[in-house]
Amino acid sequence: MATKVIELVNNGSISVEKKYGMSYEEFANDHLFANYPVVIGDACKDWSAKDKFTPEFFKSKYGNRMVEIQGNQYKLGDFIDMMEIATLDNPAPYPCKLQIDRDYSELLPDINPRFAFANPDWSHNTLLKPFLRGADTYEIFLGSPGGQFPYVHYDYMGLHAYITQLYGIKEFTVLPPDQTPYVYPKKNNTWVSDIPDIKNIDLEKFPLSAKATPITFSVGPGETLFIPNGWWHTAHSLTSTISVAQDSLNASNWNRFTAEVYTKVAKKSNVIAKMTKPYLSVVGSLLGASQR
Repeated sequence: MATKVIELVNNGSISVEKKYGMSYEEFANDHLFANYPVVIGDACKDWSAKDKFTPEFFKSKYGNRMVEIQGNQYKLGDFIDMMEIATLDNPAPYPCKLQIDRDYSELLPDINPRFAFANPDWSHNTLLKPFLRGADTYEIFLGSPGGQFPYVHYDYMGLHAYITQLYGIKEFTVLPPDQTPYVYPKKNNTWVSDIPDIKNIDLEKFPLSAKATPITFSVGPGETLFIPNGWWHTAHSLTSTISVAQDSLNASNWNRFTAEVYTKVAKKSNVIAKMTKPYLSVVGSLLGASQR
């Protein structure tokens, strides 16, 4: 069956498409190893979460659970009440994040089977655990109209991101890795941009950003955005939203991952960093052989 393709946005140099019926081979060639984003229209078609994850579900089942948002504690039920009466001009605090594998593991069956496009995934391999302790690789995001992710970033340690929209509509803005100088990475946190609002940039403070070409598009229920490693992005909820974010690591982003690990470790100890290189080289060979 031929892939159905819908062009979402095109600014001349960058375009993002939505695809249905895409084979893994096409995804691997045109997106995974090409390091190019795409919206997959039917990746989560077999998830029970597609119909189950609603504000009413989370309020009724987990309403008394505490969540921390922007340094403040809320009952999840109270946050959902705020989320549902919020407006674009008066949003609820964002982001409200639930760590699935750590705190809501009973929901894992609802986001299975892990779709083929997100496989293979080495991010949970025990050989790599020491380097991924700060990575949250399974998250649920809840947001209100107007909820804006607080910064522009690429995913931690060079992981790929798969963001599946299950409820409501979210707007994304992305920029390719080669525009990194234009987004002014923080000196001590190079995967986060110093620019507070990518849509309203102060060009006197950030003059190189005049060369940036961010592109913005919307993702709706049942659609999955693949954000390749190193792509800068942020998100803005247009309605009440619920989405699931998954990260992945495999041969396609291994080089960026190892470079990120080396840089991180070298800040603490050059000696340990030098030991890390041959270790990751062996691990990469083993995992790569298993992927092939």
